[in-house]
Amino acid sequence: MSSLKKRLRTILPRSMREMIVKKVTFEDLTVFNHMIVINLSLRNFYNLSSKKNVEFILSDGCYSEQLSYKIEKNSASIFLENEIFKNIQGNSTIKMKVDGKNMIVRPSEDLQNKTSFFKNDKYFNILVNGTIILEPLFSEYNFKEKAVFAEDISTSYERLEVDFKEDMTGYKLAFLYPNKIVELDNIGFNKKIVTNDFDYVTMGRASLYILKDFQMVPVEFSVSDKLLSTKSHTVDITKRTGETLLFIENHIINLSGISYQLKEDTLSLSLNSRDKRALKSLILNDTISETTISYPLYMLEGSYTADIPLDDLMDKFSRKRFSVLTAGHEEMILQPNINDIDQDSLGSREVINYNFEMMKIWFYKRKDSGLGFKVTRPRLRRQVTEIEGNELTGFVSGLENFVESKIYMIFEDRYSKEQVLLPIDNDFSIDLSLIDFIQLKSKGKTIIDIFIGIVHDSGEIVRQVKIKYEFADYKKDNYYGVFDKVDAEGNRHYFLITTTPFDNLKIETFLIPSGIPLPGDKPKKDYQTWLVGERYDTAQDNGYAFYQYLKQHTDIDAYYVIEDTAVDYEKISDDPNVLAFGSKEHYQISFKAGVLLGTHDLENLLPYKPARGFFNYEETIKVFLQHGVLGRKRVEYHKKYYDLPFDLFIVSSQPEKYNVVVKKLGYDEEEVAITGLARFDSLPRNNETKDILLMPTWRDWINTDEQFLDSQYFNYYNNLIHNERLIKILEDNNVQLNFYPHYRAQMYFNSEILNPSNNINFIELGSKKVQDLLIEHSLLITDYSSVSFDFTLMDKPVIYYHFDVRKFFRQGKLRPLHQTFIGEIARTEDELITLIQEQIHRNFKTGNIDISGIFEYQDHDNCLRIYNSVLNKLEKLDHK
Repeated sequence: MSSLKKRLRTILPRSMREMIVKKVTFEDLTVFNHMIVINLSLRNFYNLSSKKNVEFILSDGCYSEQLSYKIEKNSASIFLENEIFKNIQGNSTIKMKVDGKNMIVRPSEDLQNKTSFFKNDKYFNILVNGTIILEPLFSEYNFKEKAVFAEDISTSYERLEVDFKEDMTGYKLAFLYPNKIVELDNIGFNKKIVTNDFDYVTMGRASLYILKDFQMVPVEFSVSDKLLSTKSHTVDITKRTGETLLFIENHIINLSGISYQLKEDTLSLSLNSRDKRALKSLILNDTISETTISYPLYMLEGSYTADIPLDDLMDKFSRKRFSVLTAGHEEMILQPNINDIDQDSLGSREVINYNFEMMKIWFYKRKDSGLGFKVTRPRLRRQVTEIEGNELTGFVSGLENFVESKIYMIFEDRYSKEQVLLPIDNDFSIDLSLIDFIQLKSKGKTIIDIFIGIVHDSGEIVRQVKIKYEFADYKKDNYYGVFDKVDAEGNRHYFLITTTPFDNLKIETFLIPSGIPLPGDKPKKDYQTWLVGERYDTAQDNGYAFYQYLKQHTDIDAYYVIEDTAVDYEKISDDPNVLAFGSKEHYQISFKAGVLLGTHDLENLLPYKPARGFFNYEETIKVFLQHGVLGRKRVEYHKKYYDLPFDLFIVSSQPEKYNVVVKKLGYDEEEVAITGLARFDSLPRNNETKDILLMPTWRDWINTDEQFLDSQYFNYYNNLIHNERLIKILEDNNVQLNFYPHYRAQMYFNSEILNPSNNINFIELGSKKVQDLLIEHSLLITDYSSVSFDFTLMDKPVIYYHFDVRKFFRQGKLRPLHQTFIGEIARTEDELITLIQEQIHRNFKTGNIDISGIFEYQDHDNCLRIYNSVLNKLEKLDHK
């Protein structure tokens, strides 16, 4: 707040301040066929006109445009033409500027359920919180405004049956909430849709739709209102003109009191209620993971009581909520209502010693009047405040909340997980060069993560948390301090202090072997020497494809780098220009190579840190060959993440260049070349093959064995390959389904698990090139993997299995789903198997598919275009 505003707030009475402070209020919006009009009220604006000093700007962070508007006295109207909604792919802001200053926009008090609308068959919502935020919701769906008529709706416990005039085969029911869509699993048949699966339905207001092939159609009916009772909810089904509304509420049990008793490792929770229904069990629900655990209820001194292990309550230190399950044939989950309980006694906090940490625990009233439980861990403040060469200075506070424990700084090798623990004080200054990192390293080039640890006197690590750098400026290729050490063999180890995208400190380290002659500070780069690579351990993607092209068709002195422990290395090691990562030859070529070409970050190509000051790295030409076609999910290759970004970014189409790399990733137009990917040159067109390839990608939220085995990801694919209907279809048609799990999932899916049928096979990582697998199969089943583009380019069908689409794209998409998922999409196992059966019966034919929006070229000259693009970049370098 400015000093003038502070003075006015101090000097002027509230009534006068109300007369001079400018206020902008979002009142409502109006939907027209050709536009959306946002209506604002203006207060304390004087001499304001629509012809000067006012702007309304729509921006998505990468581009912006000015909007048309009209101002009359104390109101303003913003006009959003239909064309605008065709271009919106992510959240956009609408800002009002007066004389160049942003105005704060607040919602009106009665602005409820007036901010969602349909436009161009899409669903949008507006949030108002200082600015106006325009959200495109459910972009994978298309919405039809004209309703389909339902002749009748009948209900019973856990059953909803809707009768239509039209054939509903293949349709399902869906509930549209303001912020989510719940698809009900049962599929329609003839003129009827019946469902009794309400597992994902939640409390709130929703509209009833039918759904097929991502087309959402509202349902309208004229019979009397209905009441549906499920295990968890009552659903009041109400008719409206053009739609059917669903008012969904939890089953409630009113509590008159609660009490609890803490024992050594158990909490006994007692519930008092005048409700006469018999109760069977208490349900503990984690509000983050949504996992539930049930405990038997028994009567103790007139109260229903359950014994809950303290470990369950403290698990993940997340909030918990409670419900109870009734006894009987038609079980109901009842949500406690604690409005009648004295809140002062309910909210008292208790401090307990749990695993040597002084935790606060308490029960509380949730916003829905339910019973919740919260635990807070003691705060551990820590930060590095200064980095000077090899020295870290910072502080840690909060040790007093830990029992019989001391503070350590923990250094952990990211790959081996080996650790070095260094005792520190609350205020510390550490000389990193005095720590034996050389013995800690698992390999020559590795990463050491830095943590603050609270260690009990017994040696148990009570808390281990990362530590941030106060002045972090994250780039993939920068560093804040550097030092080096020489080991007993004369190898020189470099240690660079860097940060992660979340500003957490880490040490990146590499070595220069003793036998490697070092060039001068700035070795001259040879632009006829090109170094190519992919990930450290592969030679089967765009990198190796382009390397082979260079060797066969050009006079470029090209080299390919890969770890000598990789499976692919054995297949290509006879080539004298294939370099083992970290070998003497690799160092020599890295020092002089003028052009670096990789499918991932150039860390995978160089044995040292790709950063300024290391062997004249800044003078190299850096080319991003790509791993796949961009557009489905957000990637970490934004130009802002590099001190020295890529000089040339390879793409496959105009939309990928302009809508993704230029608009979303920040590259200039001349830095992006539309060539197609190198591996596309090896793809045959319209080849006749047989058999099915199942090849899903990974889920970045899975980090442990336990998470994997408990995940949807494992269960869905494990269930699929053991599905008896699928096995019978494959056996009856003599078709093989070959499962090639992502490299991070290979250890969980193997030939022992995948042994349900002779027609389902496991493909081990590295046993075949991905390119060969794509060529050898007739049908690809994947989820979000970009290998589907290769398959589509070969004019072969793809089926996408999207059982977790919303979670996968929780961080947003770079392009709408329909632009990049070319093929049929299944949400359930039954849908997927039906689509597989249909593809087998039609002999794996795709039909005529327009792929011009994905591939600018459909030929075998992609490598030639990449080569010429690099030469053009070098030619411009010569003219500088």
